[in-house]
Formats: sequence, C-alpha cells, structure tokens
Amino acid sequence: MKTTELYRIAERDGIKVERFLLNENKSVSVCVDAGLFVGLDGELNGADEKVCLAHELGHCETMSFYNMYSPFDVRGKHERRADIWAIKKLIPKTKYFWAVRHGYDDVYSLAEYFGVTPEFARKTAEYYGKLTA
Repeated sequence: MKTTELYRIAERDGIKVERFLLNENKSVSVCVDAGLFVGLDGELNGADEKVCLAHELGHCETMSFYNMYSPFDVRGKHERRADIWAIKKLIPKTKYFWAVRHGYDDVYSLAEYFGVTPEFARKTAEYYGKLTA
C-alpha cells in the first residue's frame, strides 16, 4: 500500500491529518468531540511517513485511544491494536509470506521491498512469524 492510499483512507473516513512540528514524537492521534485527528511531524517523509500515518490511522480506525490519566487503562493494548491494523494494511499476510518465500527473509530486505522501516518490518515478522533472520 502506498502512502497516498493511506491519505485516501483518512479522507474517506473523515480523519483529519495535519502536519506540524512535533518535538517529542513523530506522530500523534486523538479522538475529541470535533472528530478524529492525526498529527504528523512536518519533517516526516518516505517510509517513516508511511509507517507513522498507518499506525496513527490504526488508532483511529480501531478507536484504540488510551487515557493517560487513568491508572486502569493499558497503553500497550492500544498500541498493539494500532500496530496490527497498520501491519495488515501495509503488509498483508499473503504478501508477507510470498516475499519471505522469494528471498526477502530479513527485516532489511522486507523493509525495502514493502517501503517501510526496518523496525516496522521487524514488528510484522514478529506478528506473522517464520522469518529466517
């Protein structure tokens, strides 16, 4: 999936995507009375932009937002849901296993093949399994 397709998903679903300077994070997403919003650091591009946008859309599409003021909310649960949504959109299971069978069997070659970051390729391999290196 291309980054432009992710922007189309956001537009289709009424998720507003804005770019601005983020000092501590590359991206954020929020759900407020006015709707769903994704913020991307203005300097993001390429694989970083694609992965961050997919992850934040994952929060919005699965409504996986956490309350930082609640001691009962588990942040990791919401991050995992967003990651899984992003993995399934950017690297569907059938395409992942096809790539692994055809020699893209390490995180760097997978990242290059799918146009994602090595860290995202690693998360994908952990989710789907069966990576040789």
